[in-house]
Amino acid sequence: MEYQERPTAETSRWPLPDSGQRTVIPPAVLASVRDHPLCSGCMPHGVGFYPQASGHRMARQHPADDLLIYCVSGAGQVAYGGLSQPVEAGELLLLPAGLAHRYYANPQRPWSIYWVHLGGPEVQGYFDEIAGQHQPGIRKVRVGVHSRLAEDFQALMAAATSAQPEHLIYAANLLRSLLAYAALMRRQHQVRHATLDVARVNSYLQTAMDQRLSLDTLIAATSDLSRYHFIREYKRQTGQTPMQAFLRIKVSHACYLLDITDQSVAAIALQLGYDDPYYFSRLFKKVMRVSPQQYRQERGKN
Repeated sequence: MEYQERPTAETSRWPLPDSGQRTVIPPAVLASVRDHPLCSGCMPHGVGFYPQASGHRMARQHPADDLLIYCVSGAGQVAYGGLSQPVEAGELLLLPAGLAHRYYANPQRPWSIYWVHLGGPEVQGYFDEIAGQHQPGIRKVRVGVHSRLAEDFQALMAAATSAQPEHLIYAANLLRSLLAYAALMRRQHQVRHATLDVARVNSYLQTAMDQRLSLDTLIAATSDLSRYHFIREYKRQTGQTPMQAFLRIKVSHACYLLDITDQSVAAIALQLGYDDPYYFSRLFKKVMRVSPQQYRQERGKN
């Protein structure tokens, strides 16, 4: 499939400081290499860097090309389809052609961003690889702040300033390398930050049976994950939430005590961190389908 010539990349008119850069490749120049096999699949239309972009904002109603934004410091906001979400340092925005959106720098912490407008039939494949899944619409992906990725953008900016065909061929393949590296950084970031040691969590739960343990305390003691990702990863690996697992551990120990001792339900409840034996009995029945007293009777204890 040939690369299709498109209009000049639609960029903001944010006033560039000396350390900023904005390069837009004219359509006629793009057309000079549109049939080249090394350019037809994925081609930069424009590339730039906006440092500490106070006051920067942009709205694209009918974007003709795809856009990748890399926030390296500060923060911003992206809005589309009635939704709005923040963009922080270390995050990529994947903005497909044809989907109306707007974005702007945070007034208190204006972002510094690298960006590239791009087009071609391979772009969505790269976007899917960066995001880790095929999904229509605008996507935000955390990859972390990496000097190598910033250097790739700088090399792309340098190559894109020349109108010579060989420089554009080089720029197109720098872009491919940049996109592939971004996908690699996403995978490595997920491995570093989304791995949960379930055995460590369960061991901690075993030692905390006498406590009314909060989820936040459990997370702080066993992981660096966010609350959302901790619950999701634990459930993915075990099929239950951390608090469900904690309750089952407590109930299992209660069953053991009911089997081998004559302690009252109230005394057992207190050992497991419950001052209210009736509340404990309701939790026990939720797991075992019978009350502690019924469990003991069925097990032959009077």
